[in-house]
Amino acid sequence: MKKLLIISVVAFFATASFGQTIEESQVPESVLNTLKVKYPNVKVTKWEKKDSIYTAELLMNQTATEVELNDKGTWKSTEWPVPVEYTPKKINDYISLNYIGYKINEVSISDFPVDGKMYITEISKKKDCEVLYFSLKGEFKKVVKETCNKNVEKKCCKKKKPCKKTDVENKK
Repeated sequence: MKKLLIISVVAFFATASFGQTIEESQVPESVLNTLKVKYPNVKVTKWEKKDSIYTAELLMNQTATEVELNDKGTWKSTEWPVPVEYTPKKINDYISLNYIGYKINEVSISDFPVDGKMYITEISKKKDCEVLYFSLKGEFKKVVKETCNKNVEKKCCKKKKPCKKTDVENKK
């Protein structure tokens, strides 16, 4: 189990979106304050900035965690990786039925200010890449279709490669 946790942490940070690495001294006070209030007992291991979004990488309860905040200090999301083999059965069944031939590339639980916690599942088939959103009960919520340049199955939806959103479908 400990090896699985270490592998998950390494994989999470290796595939997470990468902005420019910055020092904590370059992070606005409003961002630092929001993070400290929301997660008072964590230590940030790395700060990144992409456009107006600051990403704090940290360990929370021995789990790799990413927290995104905008430059005004508004919390945008928190994300925790889930090993693919721990994808809930209801989500696996939904994908098997509705996305025949697709491969699950990455699974995470993300917490958003409005929608709350959701499973986010990145799947691909050849040059097609989609991000599926599910409730914590495994109920399908929406899909974001993305087209990546190349090596889709290896780098699907990783922000290291430019991805273009082509369609969004909401289902309630």
